[in-house]
Amino acid sequence: MGLTHDECHAPVSRRLEPVFEEYAKALGIPMRVHVPVNHFSPPWWGGGLHLHVFALPARPHWFSLWPITPSVEMRAVFSLALADKTNNPLDPRQLFSQGALKYDQQGHAVAGILGENIYVLFDLLGQPEELVPLMLRRILDLCLEGLTESLSHWTGRLPHQLEITLHRLSHSTTLASLDHSVSPEDSGTQDPPPRVAGDPVDVFNGRMAAVEENLKELSRQMGSQTRLLRNCRERLGTLKQAEQSTELLERELDGLLSIPEIREVQVLEDRLRVFTDTVDTVVASKRYRLGRFRLDIRFNGDVDIKNLTRAYGYYDHPHVWNAKPCLGNIHQSVLKLVSEFQWVATAELLLEYLKTVNPNGWYTPIDHWEELQA
Repeated sequence: MGLTHDECHAPVSRRLEPVFEEYAKALGIPMRVHVPVNHFSPPWWGGGLHLHVFALPARPHWFSLWPITPSVEMRAVFSLALADKTNNPLDPRQLFSQGALKYDQQGHAVAGILGENIYVLFDLLGQPEELVPLMLRRILDLCLEGLTESLSHWTGRLPHQLEITLHRLSHSTTLASLDHSVSPEDSGTQDPPPRVAGDPVDVFNGRMAAVEENLKELSRQMGSQTRLLRNCRERLGTLKQAEQSTELLERELDGLLSIPEIREVQVLEDRLRVFTDTVDTVVASKRYRLGRFRLDIRFNGDVDIKNLTRAYGYYDHPHVWNAKPCLGNIHQSVLKLVSEFQWVATAELLLEYLKTVNPNGWYTPIDHWEELQA
């Protein structure tokens, strides 16, 4: 984990570092923390995940009257009270229109996501020392859940493997939340429970709401873990079958080479590489020659498509830019077929994708390719 020591104090590092080390090790991706003194921290691209504490990705418009902190107070996050003088969160407005805002169970915007950047919108480091790690875990669990596909691309791990890891991390967070929800009498310690916003009656209402929410989360996790266990058993059976049956692999390769549009197949360390013959398409009753393609089908489900003979600049195909296809509604089907080692069906689906050009969704018009005369 990287930490911007010039922008945060050593005690802060000690509180954050164990959580970041746990998540970075579990996910297999570096994590960095940025703590700007002026609440503005531009997004970073590359080098792992970046957490920006109590920050926004950009300044507001120079002539805007938009205040950085709104007048409305946020007295608690995740059913835990914010410390005195830290209950004014940052106002994200439209800064995350290209990403996503994340909300806690009370509907408060507590974080924003831009690519591999996570922005914490409240003063995390101003909270009681014992609550900072728990709040950080809740933020990471909330945001990483929506980054499974990106994490799979960055780490090369299959999405369902990352889902299992994230569920384990979330389960540990839920157990930590329960620990903070138990009263001193029940736990046998004299440490005070986390403060909940409101008068004494609200203290108990808040604690009850937190326990109820944690129990609901545990119930959801039990159902999700059960489904994951079933899927993993099915996956394990498929893997064992694939390992034990060389005939199955040979049959798939023979099937690929029997497809008329496929000229060559290579099995590489992390992907299946397929070379096609010339592909044509018909748009508005006109036939166009798109060229020959190389399909790189990675074992984690990612697909690259490179035009070897008739690329138009960075456009390999009306729906492919710089070898990255816009697979649209067939993306999940490709992931499923790859996970089941159905290489023939995967190749046939991608060949059909290349032959089908939709004017409503292309990156560049079909006119850039040669029209064939009847």
